[in-house]
Amino acid sequence: MNFYDLLKTQAEIFGDKTFLQIDEENFSYSDFLNGKSASKFFNQAKKFFHNQKLNRSNIFSVATSGSTSTPKKLFRSFESWNDFFPTQNKIFRIDENSKVFMHGDLNFTGNLNAFLSVLGAGGSIITTEKFSPKFWLKLIERATNIYLVPTKLSLLTSGEPIKTIRSIFTGSQVLTAAQSLNLMKKFPCAEIFLYYGASELSFITYKKISADNAADIQNLGKPFDGVKIFIRDGLIYVDTPFRAENIPKPATVGDAGFINSDGDLIFLGRGEDFINRGGVKISALAIENKLLTLDGVEAAAVVKIPDKLRGENFLAYVVGNVDKKIIRQVLAPAEFPKEIIFVERLPLNSSGKIDKHSLKQLKQLLAD
Repeated sequence: MNFYDLLKTQAEIFGDKTFLQIDEENFSYSDFLNGKSASKFFNQAKKFFHNQKLNRSNIFSVATSGSTSTPKKLFRSFESWNDFFPTQNKIFRIDENSKVFMHGDLNFTGNLNAFLSVLGAGGSIITTEKFSPKFWLKLIERATNIYLVPTKLSLLTSGEPIKTIRSIFTGSQVLTAAQSLNLMKKFPCAEIFLYYGASELSFITYKKISADNAADIQNLGKPFDGVKIFIRDGLIYVDTPFRAENIPKPATVGDAGFINSDGDLIFLGRGEDFINRGGVKISALAIENKLLTLDGVEAAAVVKIPDKLRGENFLAYVVGNVDKKIIRQVLAPAEFPKEIIFVERLPLNSSGKIDKHSLKQLKQLLAD
């Protein structure tokens, strides 16, 4: 069985029920494959199912969604996702009555997984081609759940509270304390879940965000059912049946962390986020987290650069208004960047993550 077969099965069950709403276009389960749209999202979805139909295989390809390098292709089995959908949907409160708002490119793993998990539950997807938070909020008033990365969620907190959202689930980035508290005010009836995962390994851990734990941003909670984690040489190893094809068991993607006395995973950063400046190992994630605690800082990104004398160095890009003297007060001397660059916004890639490769190019343009 593959996802084309699942779509056909769901079409027999749910018929004229809305499967996909893109702006003001609606496609039912039964007419989706025969529908037409100029929407990129629609055509990505249709191409995915068409390929499943032609290949008649339970194996399909997905792309990683990293922020610093070119995406790479992975292969997955139908079962590696579909068998986990009941677990993730129960936690994230997705069922056949769900109307899930999402935004982004289906070529990347997190978006495609969320889209297909809603299909598996018999729910509905609401999305848009527009990058307009004000318009998103209008669509969200029709939704019951939200799936967005934190950088996009942070754009939704203005205006009056929306009480129709029952859950928000997000991952791939840090959800700061300020972001969490603002989301709680904006969506007072929603349960907010932060998950930790990787394209190669699927979902690993999750936690339900509350006012009590919002500030503990490095704590990524406990493993999902069926997933085991352990630490070897400071790296997080994962034993999961839901991994991509040809991934060893157990496996690591180079992320660093430890398990605390309560059994929660404490995340210290991805391998690419560590900077060796003159023999001193520095965590880009730790610096970003410190910057994000400062009043006036809306977003921050630390970018590693080569250095002829020290081997590696780094820049800090900051969105917001804060005095550099204040920044010096929260950073250790070794953590202070070579340069702090204030920008109006941070560029995002098509999966909604901060595009650090573009930031490196931006520095070069500024230098020129």
